[in-house]
Amino acid sequence: MHFIITAPPKAYIPEPRIRELLDLSGQAKLTVAAAQISARSVSMLEKIAEETGRLKLILSEKGNATPCIEAALKEALDSEAELTAIIDGRIALTAKAIPTAMRIMQDNENCSFGIPSAPLSALEMVLNMLQEPYYPPLIILRNKQLESSCELRENLHLFALPEMLLRLSTTTLPAPLPPEIITSAPEHRQNPEDEQRAMDEENFVLEEYQKHFFNRAFKWLPIKEVTAELSLRINKVVQLFEQLKGGRIESIEEYDRSLFRYSLLALFSGEVDSARQMLDTSFSVVGERPALMRIYKQLVMNFPLEKGPIGGPGKVSIVIPLFNQGHYLEEAVISIVNQTYTNWEICIINDGSTDNSYEVAKELVERLADKRITLLTHQNRGKGGTRNRGIRETDGEFVTTLDSDDMITPDYLATAVRMMKENPRVGWVTPKTLVFGKDNHIAWGDEFNFLETIRACPSPSSSIVRRAALEEVGLFREDLTDREDAEFWLRFIEKGWTSVTTKEPLFLYRHACCRPGITNIFNMSSKEEITSLHPWWFRQDLAPDLKERAFMEFPVYRFSDWFINWENVKKAVDAFNDRDEYLEVIEKMKSEYPQRDKPSRWQSDDDDSYLDAREKLFGVRSIKTEEE
Repeated sequence: MHFIITAPPKAYIPEPRIRELLDLSGQAKLTVAAAQISARSVSMLEKIAEETGRLKLILSEKGNATPCIEAALKEALDSEAELTAIIDGRIALTAKAIPTAMRIMQDNENCSFGIPSAPLSALEMVLNMLQEPYYPPLIILRNKQLESSCELRENLHLFALPEMLLRLSTTTLPAPLPPEIITSAPEHRQNPEDEQRAMDEENFVLEEYQKHFFNRAFKWLPIKEVTAELSLRINKVVQLFEQLKGGRIESIEEYDRSLFRYSLLALFSGEVDSARQMLDTSFSVVGERPALMRIYKQLVMNFPLEKGPIGGPGKVSIVIPLFNQGHYLEEAVISIVNQTYTNWEICIINDGSTDNSYEVAKELVERLADKRITLLTHQNRGKGGTRNRGIRETDGEFVTTLDSDDMITPDYLATAVRMMKENPRVGWVTPKTLVFGKDNHIAWGDEFNFLETIRACPSPSSSIVRRAALEEVGLFREDLTDREDAEFWLRFIEKGWTSVTTKEPLFLYRHACCRPGITNIFNMSSKEEITSLHPWWFRQDLAPDLKERAFMEFPVYRFSDWFINWENVKKAVDAFNDRDEYLEVIEKMKSEYPQRDKPSRWQSDDDDSYLDAREKLFGVRSIKTEEE
């Protein structure tokens, strides 16, 4: 057996563990393949390597251990060993661990790898690997099967080995190793600075192989066992939903497992509508289930509600502002290219990115070679200025802005255009939204509510807008610190426009742990700016400390009912159904307040202070545009 020892970045590898592994491996040599492990660990390894002559070190000071592990795997293939063990250098094994693992692999010659697992079938093991990110502390690989799969994806810094195991699983079976051969293992935790990368890699790989699964790329799947598992999970999900009705769930782990397996197997079996109904029901009651959100994303992105292509005279212009999010851009653009509705145009605008996002965008546009896609660039203007330029550069009857790290489902444009044409007073269509990433839930799923448009941001910026309404309302303000979208919708209702919400989730909003180049700050500046521009909806009789309390009550853009001017809201709501009467009420209401062209700044008399706040928020200074 060939031995490879590895560890997560910045990990500390205890010296006793290395010496134990040297003893367990007999006279075999061990290769340590890792990146950015602690300086103390490096010194210890170098000492043992010199002392024993049995330790080879393939280490990197960079954060990506994948090239190191791949080099060690190639050495394993060049050896005469039949098996290769990849061991987390921080774990402790029993004295019989290696002989036990070797015997199991010898008894299961059709299995390409073994990992610690309860005694499950190969199908159950793969379903578990597809549900949650799994970083096995011990892997036994059969070198013969490894020959075609030893190349790791170097763009995966943290999840390369789990991806290799899933890749092997598409053609051969996994074998369960008894978990008790490991006597201790640290809990797998990501370094905070790696959290976003880890989440992105995990989601990308798991969703890729989930898609392979329901597209039947796992060639060895036993259909009878799949059918039996589907039947079991149908019954289990029904029982769990009965528990939900009673306001309790006995085991959230079993809930996740049963609903995930049912949904994945239903897609495999062609029962798409049933899976859609189950997941929609689940997220209407229980949120923040990452595994279920991953499979829900798969459903809405890969199984359109109606087949395309669908044409029509109403062109949709999609503006994509791009700032330091080039690594997500292709997902956003492809989600538009895959629309069932074909009458669209894309305008990507690089908003002064400080990384390689513009080069990434340029390569993508050249590769797609679609005349409907254009790419522009300018010095940073902020979200408002960039969206506005894109709107001016396009000419579609309908317009939407899509952030470069978000996506839309294949049905979005067709559904929204149809809803617009059916409702002349609708100024924008709100897409029911799947929020995924750090948070996982449904958002913006309620029907239009006048009060909610004042109290919070009622719709995502990726809502589809009627250009005729834009011409009446005006474009995004370019002199706000942030939350231009919340102010945008206030102007829509003040001009008498309403909204409708899609019944199905058609927009996917990425909730990042931390966006590159962005520092989190409170929404104080934006709240002051927006409420000063629309004072008639908010109480103006409050002392400064109470006003600050209103702004501090929610970290997001939202206000409590006690901050709302209910008298004016009631006047507006009573007249809203008659647009002419409503507009008269709004004009009279506005006339009772001083006219203001520029927003008030939070705790500042400097009208340009929003540029300073933006610089702190996004890490780059925006230019003032002529429109301001």
